Formats: sequence, structure tokens, C-alpha cells
Amino acid sequence: MKTISRLLASALILLVSLTAARAINPQKEYTYTPKDFGIEYVEDSVVTSDGYRINIWNLPGTGENGRSVLIACADAGNMGQWLGIGATLCFLGYDVWMFDYRGFGGSQDFATDRDMLYHSEYLRDFGAVLEHVAVLRDRPVDVLAFSMGTIMVGEHLRQYPGRKSLIRSCVMDGFISDPAESVRILNGDNKSDSDSGSTGNGSDNGKAANSGSDGKSVQLPATPLLSPGFRPQDISVPMLLIHATEDTVSPRRLLEPLTASPLVTLREFDCKHLQAAFTHTEEYFTALDTFLKTH
Repeated sequence: MKTISRLLASALILLVSLTAARAINPQKEYTYTPKDFGIEYVEDSVVTSDGYRINIWNLPGTGENGRSVLIACADAGNMGQWLGIGATLCFLGYDVWMFDYRGFGGSQDFATDRDMLYHSEYLRDFGAVLEHVAVLRDRPVDVLAFSMGTIMVGEHLRQYPGRKSLIRSCVMDGFISDPAESVRILNGDNKSDSDSGSTGNGSDNGKAANSGSDGKSVQLPATPLLSPGFRPQDISVPMLLIHATEDTVSPRRLLEPLTASPLVTLREFDCKHLQAAFTHTEEYFTALDTFLKTH
């Protein structure tokens, strides 16, 4: 468990610095790999429908509970920054899969626009890895997604409902359920959040603090995903929403309509965007483990 604590503590420091810009911020070099901490893993890859090679790590663990969890990371760094979360799930008995979007980590280079909230091509990356894992393990996959990763999962569920999605259940941490609205918030138009009682999270208030590279506004791609926003009728698998009470990127008011679905469970933590796993570690992983084992 000391290894896990070190990974989580280091990851929190890195993520706070990497996500400060709130737009795409990839890193090619890995700060950590599973090998650095003596964690058994297999390095794999898959080629997307448009020809990009995507790098994958599989932490098989004991696999004692017969569940595979695919982690869809956020928009900063690479999967190495999320290794503490993957390793924790591995030690809990899950067969864990992690991957880098194109342009991130060990995946093939890609012309990244750092003023974008995301690139729509990342949906192809997620879909290719999901299918790879589902076919290889011959079973549906549980998905744990963070921030930008939740956009990919949400759009995938919209396009491939129910069994077609290959997803058994999903955990959405920092769900960007309405990217267009989140972009308005990130670019400083957050009047609606002050009206709804959102407190903000310090440096996240104002256009300058939430801009992309060189102080420019965060942008959406020409072909946006989740447009219009994700709706209750788009939910076809059990879903756990992890919400941080100080989250200004995806305030509670955007998630509340989704709770109308009987498939949705909402769990809140008193922290900032994406920090629940690091600031409420035991409660966080207990919530994840309980949800995954009961769905």
C-alpha cells in the first residue's frame, strides 16, 4: 500500500499543475511506468479505424473478480499520471486497462491543438481500445472515465446504446455532460454558476485562469461531441457519477437532470475537479468497488 500512496500523492501534484490550463495538455514522456513500482503489466497496442497506433497498458492483477476496467483519462499528461488509480484497482482484484490518446504518451504523434477542450478523434481511440479489451477478454467492460474521458464515453453510449456499447457499467468522475456549457464556464461566462450557488475553486474563476495556451479561449472542435448535452435517455448502462462539490468545470446543475434515470447513482465529495481519488482515497475506492461489484 506504500506504493499506492506514493503513486497517488505524486499524481495529485502532477495533475494539479497539468490541468491548470483546462485545455488539452499532453505529455509524451512517462513520469512513471508500472515497472518503476514493480507492478506486473503487459504493454499492448491497437490501431484505430483511421490508422493511428494507440499505446495500452494492461495490469492484470489477480483478475479474481472476473471484471475488466478500462480507464479513460483526462486531457493532461498521459496514462502514467493515472497509474496510482489503475494500480489500486488492480490490487482490488480488477483486470485493469489504460491507454493514451493519440499524441499522448507512447501513442502515435498527432497534431494537437492545445486550445481545444478535446479532439473528436479521441472517440476513435477510446472505441478501438474498448473493442480490443472486450474481444480479448470475451466480456463487456467496466469503464472509469475522468473529465475529457467522460465525453468520449458519453458519446460512445449515445451512438451504441445498451449491449452494443460493449460497456457493462461506467463510473464518470468529473462528467463533462455538456461540453459547450463547460467551455462557456472555462472562458469566463460563469454567471449561471454563481446564480446556482456554485462556489468555484479558487484559481478557476475568470477567463484568464481557465484559458487554453497563451491565454486564448478554450475551443470546441468543428465536429463537437455530446451536442446537445448528454441526456437521461442516453443512459443505457448503470452509471456512477462522481461529483466534486467545488467543481466549476462541470457544476452540479448540469448533472442533476441525469439523476432522473434509475440507472444513475450520484456520489459527492468535498473537493475540486478530479481530486476525489486523492483527497478522499478510502471513501473513493470503496464507492467504486461497491458500485462495480453490484452492477
